[in-house]
Amino acid sequence: MKTLVYILLLTSLLTACADKPKSISSKDVDVKILRDEYGTPHIYADSTHDLFYGYGYSVAQDRLFQMEMAKRSTQGSVAEILGAEYLEFDINARRLYSPSSIKAQLAKTSPKDQEIFAGYAAGMNAWIAEINKQPSTLMPKQFNDFEFTPSQWNSFDVVMIFVGTMANRFGDFNSELDNAKIIKDLIARFGAEKGKAIFDDLNPRFTSGTSTSISENDWVAPEHSIKEYQQYASQLPDFILEQGLSSKPISGFSNCYVIGKEKTKDANAVLVNGPQFGWFDPAYTYSVGLHGAGFDLVGNTPFAYPVILFGHNADIGWGATWGAGDIVDMYTLELNPSDPRSYLYNGEFQALESRTENIKVKDAPTHEQEFFRSVHGQVVAYDRENLVAVSKKRTWDGSEVKSLLAWLYQATASDYDEWINYADDHSLSINWYYADRAGNIGYSFTGHYPQRQAHHDNRLPANGDGSMDWLGIQDFSHNPSAMNPEAHFIANWNNKPAHGVLNPDLFWYSWSSADRVDYLQDALASKEKFTPQEAWDLIQQSSYGDLVAKFMLPLINEAVQKNKTHELDKINTWLQAWDRDTTDENKDGYYDQPQYLFIQEFSKNLIHQVLNDDLGDSFAFFKGTGYPSIDKPTNSGMNLSSGLKASYEALLGKTKVDLLNGESPHSIVKQVIEKTYAQLTKEYGLDFNQWRLALYPRPFDYKNFMGIPQNNEIITATLPIEQNRGTENNMTVFHTDRIEGFEVAPPGQSGFIAPDGTPSPHMYDQLDMYQNFGKKRMWFYKEDVLRQAQSVTILEVVK
Repeated sequence: MKTLVYILLLTSLLTACADKPKSISSKDVDVKILRDEYGTPHIYADSTHDLFYGYGYSVAQDRLFQMEMAKRSTQGSVAEILGAEYLEFDINARRLYSPSSIKAQLAKTSPKDQEIFAGYAAGMNAWIAEINKQPSTLMPKQFNDFEFTPSQWNSFDVVMIFVGTMANRFGDFNSELDNAKIIKDLIARFGAEKGKAIFDDLNPRFTSGTSTSISENDWVAPEHSIKEYQQYASQLPDFILEQGLSSKPISGFSNCYVIGKEKTKDANAVLVNGPQFGWFDPAYTYSVGLHGAGFDLVGNTPFAYPVILFGHNADIGWGATWGAGDIVDMYTLELNPSDPRSYLYNGEFQALESRTENIKVKDAPTHEQEFFRSVHGQVVAYDRENLVAVSKKRTWDGSEVKSLLAWLYQATASDYDEWINYADDHSLSINWYYADRAGNIGYSFTGHYPQRQAHHDNRLPANGDGSMDWLGIQDFSHNPSAMNPEAHFIANWNNKPAHGVLNPDLFWYSWSSADRVDYLQDALASKEKFTPQEAWDLIQQSSYGDLVAKFMLPLINEAVQKNKTHELDKINTWLQAWDRDTTDENKDGYYDQPQYLFIQEFSKNLIHQVLNDDLGDSFAFFKGTGYPSIDKPTNSGMNLSSGLKASYEALLGKTKVDLLNGESPHSIVKQVIEKTYAQLTKEYGLDFNQWRLALYPRPFDYKNFMGIPQNNEIITATLPIEQNRGTENNMTVFHTDRIEGFEVAPPGQSGFIAPDGTPSPHMYDQLDMYQNFGKKRMWFYKEDVLRQAQSVTILEVVK
């Protein structure tokens, strides 16, 4: 494929001469790319292939090194360019997916859908060809620094970015093996009955009194959604349990709130989304407008996916947060003593599927590695000596491409009925949000959820001999969904979607009576109507609002009233006077509210007081509070830890086991207040108004979330104070005759650094805007895009 490239630079002449940009709307070229004042590309093309060709071309211009490293990270080819220290990473990455399955899915897609991926890849390769012609000016500096050149792209590569960073990240969380370690330790300490009961308190299957995003009047759970399970007491060898195969705890995830017509002023609806992927350099998301071939939308999306996760078209807008539903189970396999490459299934030994791959390693011999797969899915642990393996079964395995396309095409819907139909085809556990120009708002807890056997406890590994296989996938009627809920708003911070939904299996992520979504729901319920700006301002309020105070301050007050002394009363009065903010208004580098220091130390001491004596070695899984520290910022935002939630439930008397060991909640809280005060006065002095806590900074990581470099370490940015908010924030405002989109996506649109070290002007131009809770327009209508265009690239695609 040959590409002819013409670039027009439009400066002040563009705005001075209104007729100038109109010439680019002619039909004599295949692709037109207009970039606005922040470098966001708007691609115009008539065919699907050419539209996504322009998309891939733009991404390569802005983020080629980041995308190259994402491709290698998701497919397991990092060692080829970074050396043997990344070989184990590559092995683990390849263990998580089946190349043949992804290729088969691609082959089954329609010709139009194949053009999406082929066009995107061809656009990437077209810009790489331009780089190869002028490497002295166009080669991203990072390639020179790491001493390798860009690789070519194909459709498989494009899909694998989504599979590896979305399905294998947000669709693959599981802690069943760690759970098995925890319950094994608890049973050894307390016996089966009490050990299992404590485990239920720490990691409950169902919770009551938990905040939900939609009410029981909005959606009623089908009767058999709520059922009890028996435990399969699997005895796994320590070799398997110590493999570190469980998902690592993540603190943040995402929030979203949608406000309907009855609660908005100067708009029909407002949708505000803050996906909490973490903070990275270059930015985690990529902003783009796609116009043509049945698409007309603007928004942003992680890793420049072909699917736009956050945005709007001419009629509707959409958003997303992680759903936290349980769509993954671990199955233990009994290997054949005579042939360990086979396993027992339905009474017979059958061979594991296998593939052998050669992994290239820089400055070292190529490594040959064999990977296995059972009837359940990828084998993630294999212990030949003990004749046991573990296989991972996911509801979305084999539907990765279908899910991508469902998410992609929901952006072409024009009303709720069209939009919700795409939700049924989406297999990953994601909360979807909807709003339209008429003021309708909607929600769906998407994902394919398994029908488990009656004796299958979803929190623990299941027997892989066929006796505990899933019965099927639940009907979509079991997925909570609602249009125009009774509250006239929807708020979610990865909380329970609705009553009757099974909790996640994760020991580190539970739903309980204490949930951070209360901050958003309380704010939205407290005000009759919101203007768009007031809706946006809630980002700042929740970014700096302490999430623990709501739950702990009333308990502290009750305990002091029951055990009143002069000192306790003084501490309590000071704490209750706290506005529950965590700001630095005077810019002195310290938090203005010394109570923030107290509540953090109080939370740590409370968890220790309630859980440490009961959990033994397992306490290590639950001792964290969720708060950041100077040397350890949150990886994607602050949330109450599972240990803090379990301690809170114990204080409310809602646990199966008396974790307070016979003491009253008031006595426990009093002891923790006194211990915390003693510790802090020793370190900071007797006058608590003079306590000073240095700000927790917000660094932007030069490595991607998988720990692989995607930039040079020395140039990455750091903001002075951590804000508990989205990696990017976007807002869509719906009027009867138009839709207005806003966003801020730091550090900036581009990640390009020229060979001489000069960064793109759009690499860091959204940092200050983000820090100060500003926003920029996401232009959508053609007249706006033309008016704001700073440059135009015209591509003639010659096949």
